[in-house]
Amino acid sequence: MRIGLRGGIEMRYGLKALGIFVTVLSALGMAETFGPSPAMAAKKFVVGMPVRPPIVVHLPVFYALDNGFFKKNGLDVEVKFFRGGNATHRAITSANSKLDATVAPAALAMVGITKGSGLKLFHSMAYKLEAQIAAAPGIDKVQKLRGRTLGIEGRGGFSHLAIRSILEPAGVKDNEVKYMKTPPPARIPFLLNKKVDAVVIHVEQVLLAQKKRPGVTVLASLWKVRPHQFFGAFMARSSQIGKNKDAYVRFSVAMMQATRSIYKDKSGFLKTAKKWLRPVYKKNFEVVSKTYDYFVKERIWAVNNGMPKKTIEWTAQFLKKLKKIKTAIPPTDSFIATGVGRTALS
Repeated sequence: MRIGLRGGIEMRYGLKALGIFVTVLSALGMAETFGPSPAMAAKKFVVGMPVRPPIVVHLPVFYALDNGFFKKNGLDVEVKFFRGGNATHRAITSANSKLDATVAPAALAMVGITKGSGLKLFHSMAYKLEAQIAAAPGIDKVQKLRGRTLGIEGRGGFSHLAIRSILEPAGVKDNEVKYMKTPPPARIPFLLNKKVDAVVIHVEQVLLAQKKRPGVTVLASLWKVRPHQFFGAFMARSSQIGKNKDAYVRFSVAMMQATRSIYKDKSGFLKTAKKWLRPVYKKNFEVVSKTYDYFVKERIWAVNNGMPKKTIEWTAQFLKKLKKIKTAIPPTDSFIATGVGRTALS
């Protein structure tokens, strides 16, 4: 495993109790890995990740690396880091890309697919919209955001749309709040230093902010506000998948095995977290433990291949409403490599 730095079909009839589900999976095995024969070398597979160090929701990739899930399935996975989801998306669409797959925002990829990017989504470890709207102490309801300054990356961007998703239902108009451009690395510092009154951040970031500034509130968990909005996915060029479907199936199987294992292996997950997360989380490690518990309770990580048809359809319709998709909405199969998911699940 090497590290570098660069600039579904979710089962529709899941068991009701995740604990039972994971136990049954263990008993039945998904254990039939696709490991290479003794004479066959593991196949090289290069994956682009959008954040270095990774955030908690992305840790299943690194848990899979640390615990040999890729190697058991005959893959030698190399991770290359980029600077954000837009960068990973650009990299995988490039004709000169050296990547086999990448993680990027699903909505961004779906828009690109309608414009002829040639990509297909083939797996998601976390399709739920894992982010929360955190606010300064004393702001305990959306109406109190009137006249306040909110940190966003730009109008029309992810955080702006997320904030609007709670403003409008609460009767607060977009022009009744003020916005300050706040890039992702600045969101927690700006909230802690009182430069902004609310930001959109990940769960572990919220918990860290609450520790550093007691009284920070959570106005909304976006996976509850928009339960069908597609968050992130693994994607690749359709031509690559067609030429090497077996490798993508193996990768998907390894990821499913890893996420299923994570739900039963808190100590192993925390070991991976301690190895890979930012130093600030290593120093405040109880935040990571709480984040794990939160993710398990909310079932943030997908245990199958993480692409429910309803999620694809809702997100496509949402993007059409925003005029991001300018053509007629294509069939669901236009966005996803259905054969990879079906084979991996079988």
